[in-house]
Amino acid sequence: MKPLNNSIKPTDPDGTPSGSVRLGFQSATLARPRFRLMARHALLAASFALMALTFLAPTGPVRAAGPATPAASTAAEALLPDPREMARTEASVDRALEYLFRTQTPEGSWPSWTGSNNGINAYCLLAFLGRGHEPGRGPYKLVVDRAVRFLLAQQNEQGFFPDSMYCHGLTTLALIEAYGFIPTPQMRAAVQKAVDLIVKSQAPVGGWRYSPAPVDADLSVTVMQVVALRAAQNARLDVPKSTIERALAYVKLCASPAGGYCYQPGGGPSAAQTAAGSLSMALLGAYDDPSVGKALTYLQKQPYNQGLSNYFYYTTYYAMQANFQAGGDYWAQWHPKVRQFLLENQQEDGSWPGFGEQVHNGGVARCYSTALGAMVLEVYMHYLPAYQR
Repeated sequence: MKPLNNSIKPTDPDGTPSGSVRLGFQSATLARPRFRLMARHALLAASFALMALTFLAPTGPVRAAGPATPAASTAAEALLPDPREMARTEASVDRALEYLFRTQTPEGSWPSWTGSNNGINAYCLLAFLGRGHEPGRGPYKLVVDRAVRFLLAQQNEQGFFPDSMYCHGLTTLALIEAYGFIPTPQMRAAVQKAVDLIVKSQAPVGGWRYSPAPVDADLSVTVMQVVALRAAQNARLDVPKSTIERALAYVKLCASPAGGYCYQPGGGPSAAQTAAGSLSMALLGAYDDPSVGKALTYLQKQPYNQGLSNYFYYTTYYAMQANFQAGGDYWAQWHPKVRQFLLENQQEDGSWPGFGEQVHNGGVARCYSTALGAMVLEVYMHYLPAYQR
């Protein structure tokens, strides 16, 4: 990949190491795309709603997948936690980000079971962006700058971020969100190239699998491409309509008639795949499909604890987003127990234990679980456009 700009001299005031690339952060901050500003307005509106203790009715079409709006007595909690709980949540996320700050390597990556994994690096970058920390400014500007540079350097000539479509989808999402702050032609070219690879790798059945080849599909990989494509649409990148239509058709094939979604069509439902499928349907515009209501009801019946799934954080992350998208009683009944569990289980150093996914942390640092724990709580903060209703 070509450098994004001129080399930075050792005496540059931003502290960037000599020989790395400049991303044009200062000019990007002054020319942020409109979709990033909309995120700020959404957060401000939510804050005023809490202060007034009034419920802001959702805009747009009525969502048949969800039950009626909760009663006025629970309206504020249904939208966001009360101000004191929100303060606890923000403090928890800030402690998690301090942990990720301390564990980032000088090159801009984070430890994992493979040494450096682009998927986990993307999660960690998204955790900072999800709290509103921007490239080129603020207390974590160097953390974010290093992470963006590191990830960009991993892209190969085909546009792929190794070493699997899991990693590619997550990295594409993270860099599209960073592109909101760095709207340069070079950044756009990099993220468009990554999106193009997703489009080319779509299997005939409509989903995606581990390798960047249109051969097979499963829902766990597909959801990561769907979220990246939704972010690409928000950023006004080129996404063929046919790609979205085929992806939607595949996710529908993964729906279980009794409720929930399956890893592949014809299998049995699980909490992890139900969370992935429900969110995919919402982001693909099918939030009112009957299978979504059945799936979220299936999810609500699962006891929420570390035994929810062998992929606890993966499941919690997508389930939190899916219930937020559905709104109504689904959201009101889901998010308080998730928030309570995460606040109670955060460690003194700001990290979260890996539970069944400790293998992804690799025993060196809890970066995977901590990034995802923070991102789950950041749903309340509405900074990332890809997840807004």
